Amino acid sequence: MGFIGAVAIAACSRDAVKSAAADSVRADSIRTDSIRRDSIARARQDSINRAQPGYVIDSTLPVEEELRRFREAVGGTPVTALSNGSSSREELVKRIVRAVANRDSADLRAMMLTPREFADLVYPSSPYTHPPYRNPPGLVWMQISQRSQSGLSRLLARRGGTAYKYVDHTCKSTPERQGPNTIWGDCQLRVIGPTRETLTQRWFGSIIERGGVYKVVSFSNQF
Repeated sequence: MGFIGAVAIAACSRDAVKSAAADSVRADSIRTDSIRRDSIARARQDSINRAQPGYVIDSTLPVEEELRRFREAVGGTPVTALSNGSSSREELVKRIVRAVANRDSADLRAMMLTPREFADLVYPSSPYTHPPYRNPPGLVWMQISQRSQSGLSRLLARRGGTAYKYVDHTCKSTPERQGPNTIWGDCQLRVIGPTRETLTQRWFGSIIERGGVYKVVSFSNQF
């Protein structure tokens, strides 16, 4: 009986050790999952915070270094003027209407501000280089380009392939001056549709002019 009891005790001890080890593994797994969830939650909240207007980046990097890194990431050669634009705001908007009717996505994209133009011509004199709107160029450009790309896709899906007749357009009466750049926002386009109805809609976000050349900053729109 003594031997059997000793064996039983040893078995119980082994079971207890295994149970304790399993409990420890489960506890470690729970802690790991908790840390992972917290990390994901923090990253998600940080992303939400960064998307808010006026979010300030607490960065030790000076603007010059952030801009240098962004230019390096974008690549290409430095630019000194806007390219593939139009000679007037009206001509640019008429060009948009024609390109949408023809589903000419190549020309629509040519009208858009490029990342290199943003880096060399726009960001340096923008409000994002100093408080309270301080934000690194990469983040600002990501927000502009994502909204523009999704807006352009929706515009082509809703209005592409239809021959609209340009009537006129209006933008905010007082444009924003940023160094040598002039930016018009709140633009509304008035067109006549194929059934002769007149529509007033927002097909794009804002327009920039620099050196007599006009381009679309963003195709963010109402669709």
